[in-house]
Amino acid sequence: SDCRNYRKFMRYTKEILDAALLNLQNSDVKERKKAATVFMKAACAELGTKNTKPVKEWFVLNIDDYLTSIKKETDNEILWINIYTLQQFCDRYINSAYLFKINSDTLTEDNIKAVEEKAKVYVKDLLTEHKHPKVLQAIASFFRIYREPFVWDIFTEVLKKKRDKLTLSHIGLAIRQYCNLSRESAESDYISDLQLRKLLEVLETEKILQREAELLRNKLTGE
Repeated sequence: SDCRNYRKFMRYTKEILDAALLNLQNSDVKERKKAATVFMKAACAELGTKNTKPVKEWFVLNIDDYLTSIKKETDNEILWINIYTLQQFCDRYINSAYLFKINSDTLTEDNIKAVEEKAKVYVKDLLTEHKHPKVLQAIASFFRIYREPFVWDIFTEVLKKKRDKLTLSHIGLAIRQYCNLSRESAESDYISDLQLRKLLEVLETEKILQREAELLRNKLTGE
């Protein structure tokens, strides 16, 4: 689940991203996946490098075209990639923008905020159409960065059906980060006792994520 897994230094220029955009609606699923992966890797690219400015500018200036291009996607694997791309871009290039400075004549507070809002609408709309556990996990992981309580209901249901290494990795990360945040601030406590108990029950029944289960038990007992 760590973004570093997708890092391999290459330049993400406007021309490269423009070319990938054209292939997001290719009739060949392999070509669409290849194009989607370019954007995922760009969103995961190390910050503070020569890639940071062109990637951020491209997404901000082309967000409407990008979302239009991925809107009709039906392949679950590609949907996961697209949602993860938006999650990483919003979390790293927007929420963590204070970590690096970009001098740009084209980026404004308003158009950057618009990317985040449009991404939220796109991902939230997927909930009405897609019930595949892989897609649901990606949707919940996206909204986890905004501390939306409903993500725990989704994670619990996903774990009843899908427990592969990648799914466990993403949900395990979500639990650990939540527990760390809630220890630091009561305002970060965005899971109800009922949600916590239901999630813990699945972890214990399926004997999965035992380290995270222990963290949740400690949370319940106030330790």
